[in-house]
Amino acid sequence: MSDRVMINQFMHALVSRAGGVENAARFVDARLGIPLDSSGFSTRKGTFSKRLAGHLDWPLVEIMALEDAVGDPVVRRWLARSLPETTEAIDLMRCVSETAREVGEAVGAVADLASGRGDRARARKEVHEARGAIDRLAAAVDGEEA
Repeated sequence: MSDRVMINQFMHALVSRAGGVENAARFVDARLGIPLDSSGFSTRKGTFSKRLAGHLDWPLVEIMALEDAVGDPVVRRWLARSLPETTEAIDLMRCVSETAREVGEAVGAVADLASGRGDRARARKEVHEARGAIDRLAAAVDGEEA
């Protein structure tokens, strides 16, 4: 999925959480100091609709204003993931999570085998998968591609 489409999907969710296009436009206008029209409505409701339809891109300042209004910096978090130091940390945590899951499954399968409730084929499979996860974790720690 392209970055543009991804950001637009996030913005759809934020606009929905803000209570719709009109409320979202009001929140952003208030944050940016843009006055409402004489009846208290945002003059930019149509612009927001065009952005949601994919006809216009979202300015970062408006993304941030709506994120702050809703209380969820989802786009900023997503953008931060592309930073090299963040990417490495995410990869390491993904390896840690996978390793913990696989080792837990292996321990459970071997414990079942030892208690007479499991079977050797499943225990062997789970131990093999855990070994692979540990190898991938070691490669990630060494800075290698797994």
